[in-house]
Amino acid sequence: MPFYDVPTYAATTNATPGTETYQMWAKPAAGNETVSITGVYCASRFASAGGCQARIKSNTLGGTVASGGTATTPTPKHPLAQVAKSVWASGATAITPGTTLIVRMSIGFAATGGMGGYIPIQPSAGIQMLAVPNPVDLEFTSLASQASVTHDLAIEFQEGVS
Repeated sequence: MPFYDVPTYAATTNATPGTETYQMWAKPAAGNETVSITGVYCASRFASAGGCQARIKSNTLGGTVASGGTATTPTPKHPLAQVAKSVWASGATAITPGTTLIVRMSIGFAATGGMGGYIPIQPSAGIQMLAVPNPVDLEFTSLASQASVTHDLAIEFQEGVS
């Protein structure tokens, strides 16, 4: 039975317009089941109009996963669900990106508000992370047409699906 969790992060895009900033990263725990992204939501609260993007990237099998950041504990969607086994970190401290990254999804959102998001057509169609044979991580970035756009990033995922 899959369990759903949501880590959130109050993020800010780069101080240089058009420059990508790493906001979160995640990897499955060793020996854990597949982790599948079931939703990514971005909502800004900026004062001036402009375009923003949140990106989901993954490394290739055998590539080096991201490191650094600040450990983040996802919140279970159901109050009696088990604690997530996957590892999550936010950009509250510097994130070192993994190697050989592939952009898997780009999600637009407006700087002045409103939500942009990604929801796969069914849960098993979500972008997935594997623990074996080598871990594949997911890295979440943002960029904007103007400087320092504040926004919330929420990533819904499930563990226990393959």
